Amino acid sequence: MTATTFRRTTTVWRSERRPDVTTTDPALARVIAWADAAPDAWHIVTHRRSKALGLDSCEYIGWAQRGMAPEAILERARHLHGLATGGDPRLGPSAIFAWRVRFTLAHYRDAGFTGGLFRQHDARHERLCLTLDYTPLLLQSVIDRFLEWCGRDYRTAYVTLNGRGVRRLEGA
Repeated sequence: MTATTFRRTTTVWRSERRPDVTTTDPALARVIAWADAAPDAWHIVTHRRSKALGLDSCEYIGWAQRGMAPEAILERARHLHGLATGGDPRLGPSAIFAWRVRFTLAHYRDAGFTGGLFRQHDARHERLCLTLDYTPLLLQSVIDRFLEWCGRDYRTAYVTLNGRGVRRLEGA
């Protein structure tokens, strides 16, 4: 009989900003490095300030939506990273979901930053809806981007934000 001893080395990557977040997966190590370098990424995924992408957002898979366990935080950061860097193969950089992440990262610390549910209405019915972040100064450009995303499948009469009208379209 012979005995063989093997040694196994495991590399563990740890966030410099969130030391509780670690991984042994090289792909997730890239996410940690990105989030450590992005000024607000960790804050976005661990707080509720961003309605579109923050803690409790329906953007994330169910088990990761509300959890503050390091695995849930890293999953939210992974999703954010994929959209922000074009790493999500289902969406191009011009997709509204990628645009939404870039907007949130760029304006997260701006005065009045918040978010809400934008909803398209035709003459009779509610149609498309999407949670987007905005600032008071950029609200009209966010509505423009929302309407662009809505497309031409339905004639838009007006847009609401959290149930209150924010734009009525000509001829509606």
